[in-house]
Amino acid sequence: MKALDARQELAKPTIAALVVLAVAGVAWAAMVQQSCSMAGMDGMDMGLGPIESFAATWVVMMAAMMLPSAIPVVLEFARTAERRRGWQVATGVLAGTYLGVWLVFGVVCYAVYTALRMPWPNQDVVVGVALALAGVYSASPIKRASQARCRELCALHGPLPFNLMRSAAVAGTRYGLSCLGCSAALMVAMVLLGMSSLWWAVILGIVVLIYKLAPPLRMRYELVLSAALVALGVAHVMMVI
Repeated sequence: MKALDARQELAKPTIAALVVLAVAGVAWAAMVQQSCSMAGMDGMDMGLGPIESFAATWVVMMAAMMLPSAIPVVLEFARTAERRRGWQVATGVLAGTYLGVWLVFGVVCYAVYTALRMPWPNQDVVVGVALALAGVYSASPIKRASQARCRELCALHGPLPFNLMRSAAVAGTRYGLSCLGCSAALMVAMVLLGMSSLWWAVILGIVVLIYKLAPPLRMRYELVLSAALVALGVAHVMMVI
């Protein structure tokens, strides 16, 4: 009987988390369709396009790449909030706020990219350097501390302190900011790679999942992952020289 009650208690939060995962799946499908429609075009030569188009594409990309890594915090929030009115909407607010943090970051990247008058003639070299720097950053104390903070925030540590919608917004913002500290360097490289770079989105999305969902790695394994990203950056440069 207790086992049945436990399963029932987990059922609705699990469905909420699966809905968020389904949204990520739809976002990946949209990215595949966009990539196919832009086949043969050089995304870096075209730049980022108008801000409205960039923002829409960026949100879809972040939903695809980042929402799967947020499933633990979504599941824990839904489980904690389940018996309060409007918990389903609040769970959506959490996911939306999390994506909102990444949207703000993307708009800042767009502003810097535009201010620097990118893409440059040697944009491929810039991309390679950005990937290498992302590899170096992945072994930094800031990234490791942010990674630990992400894991800590996945456990909400007791009852939600505010009204449910505010709690959702606070949890989504806090998790988004810790995620920024963990993965921002990868997303800068993604902006420089171009919005139609599907395979790079897959590769960097896998790295994000390792950052966020894998058990804490020993330092030597962190250095291996860092070296792999640096090698990707060097390889990218060598391919265009």
